[in-house]
Amino acid sequence: MMNNDIEIKNEFVGDPIVDSGLLAVKLLANKEINHCSKEELKKISDELIELYLTPAWSKDILSIFPNSTYIQYAKNYDREGKSKEFLYELIDGLNKSENDPDYCIFCGKPAYKRKDGKPFVKTQIPLVGSSEFTNFSPSFKNGIAICAKCALAVQFAPILFYKTGGKPSCISCNNMEIMKVFGEECLEYINQRKLLNNYKSKDISGIFDEGFKSSQNALFHLAYKTSTKYKKLGLLKQNEEIVIYRIDNYNQNPAGVTIYKIPNNIFRFVINVMTSPEYKKNWYNLLSKHYAKSDANNDSPVWKISYNRIHDSLLKNESILWTFRDDNEKKPTIPWIIVEYYMELVRNMNKQRIEAIKNLADKIAICIEENNNKKRINDIISARDFPTFRNQLRLVFRDWQKLGKDKPMITYEEYISTIIPEDYSNWKEVQDLIIIRLYEKLHNMLSSGEISEVEPIEPEGDEE
Repeated sequence: MMNNDIEIKNEFVGDPIVDSGLLAVKLLANKEINHCSKEELKKISDELIELYLTPAWSKDILSIFPNSTYIQYAKNYDREGKSKEFLYELIDGLNKSENDPDYCIFCGKPAYKRKDGKPFVKTQIPLVGSSEFTNFSPSFKNGIAICAKCALAVQFAPILFYKTGGKPSCISCNNMEIMKVFGEECLEYINQRKLLNNYKSKDISGIFDEGFKSSQNALFHLAYKTSTKYKKLGLLKQNEEIVIYRIDNYNQNPAGVTIYKIPNNIFRFVINVMTSPEYKKNWYNLLSKHYAKSDANNDSPVWKISYNRIHDSLLKNESILWTFRDDNEKKPTIPWIIVEYYMELVRNMNKQRIEAIKNLADKIAICIEENNNKKRINDIISARDFPTFRNQLRLVFRDWQKLGKDKPMITYEEYISTIIPEDYSNWKEVQDLIIIRLYEKLHNMLSSGEISEVEPIEPEGDEE
């Protein structure tokens, strides 16, 4: 049992591209690369080359392996033969120990020296620089030090890539069980298109493509899918993070790699939002209000092509509380329970403080109802700075006293420790939470009769 645990831990190296390749080999061969015979590896390599030489895949390979044997179109150039020669050499070099001072930068095993004496550069290993420009390679050397196994794995990695914004993207998650299910989905996509002969056309993406032009929306789509489909399979462990590495390794003006990451706290928030059909519907309805205007002539759904401010703000760690309230209709845009999830998981507000703010807002709602004073709501909404907001709370406390209540609305200790700490941090979030809760508690009152309008507030970012 102990040996199996060690094998699982050593199966992957921690680099997203290498690990994608190792997983691709495992899915194609139905066994780990260490347990494959050379004949088995050469068989799946032949299938890989057949795939890469199709018009659809050749277009994608340009951004991954420029100038490689897979895409050489020089007259009389044997792409298939040269590609097999390269992959077979790596397979024959597996587990060979050479007297060389260099070690693989990915797994730490002895580096492999190619038979032609050429270094491994961006043509074989994406994003590592070229042999003529050592300042773009690690350690100021020609190419990189890499073992045969990791180099072979990198060749298979694109099989599990995902198309975002028209570019190949490597998907990474710290839960390899999720990556396995995702990998199976990639292979299903590939097999379906092979059966339909779709890859004979350059108009079809070789890499798994669900039509996302926005990398941010693609990232959240994967999180939403993971939170529903993969949760049903019992794969989630509550500590997952999802990362997209959008790769442009093309020779002419390469953009390099752009990284989009959903950290664990945002991922757990997404999981909670996706737990029920009602919450999921509420969240999607909210997102639909915050997509940028799209090209009217584009047939793709807006959620695949257009920037969404909520997604962008979540990734930038900017507050989205203002989107949870509709100041025109005087109502919350999502249930309070989702607000609580967001504050606790994304904004790191402890449960005690959230509960204290909610209780204060509930008492303010009682005070407004008993005084029939709708104006007080607008006064709280209109406070644009902390002194004004604090004064509005003071006026509400006075209204409460005039009602002859036995106990104060809030104690001094509660006020300075949970509502408005001494450093006044996040007072704007307190205001937003109170307003959202008031809209929910006073729905009947606000939906009947007139109330003077206030200018909706859409902050550019966090305010403290």
